[in-house]
Amino acid sequence: MATQEQIQQALDDLNARYLNTLQALADALDMLEQHQAPPPEPVNEDELAEAARLMAISDLNKEDLSEAEIYKRLVETSDAEASAVGFWAVPLPAADEPKTTPNKRYTTK
Repeated sequence: MATQEQIQQALDDLNARYLNTLQALADALDMLEQHQAPPPEPVNEDELAEAARLMAISDLNKEDLSEAEIYKRLVETSDAEASAVGFWAVPLPAADEPKTTPNKRYTTK
């Protein structure tokens, strides 16, 4: 049977391990706080103006909208509305979608 001194020694060892673990967790937390990623930058109005300018001169501007009209739509339209209306945006294909096979009639002689 364990004596009082052996039990106290075991408790002291467990307490020391507990304190070491707490210190290691505190060090890891400090390290994580130092390596935090910067917050994303807000959308710059100049970037929207440049996008509106490029869209206005693009061949895809079938409605012949002016740069100011396009800029107004870019500011007012949300992503959900843009995908619903089809405002010059096409969703990217998902990685799991199968690729269509090309029509060999037009690719071979």
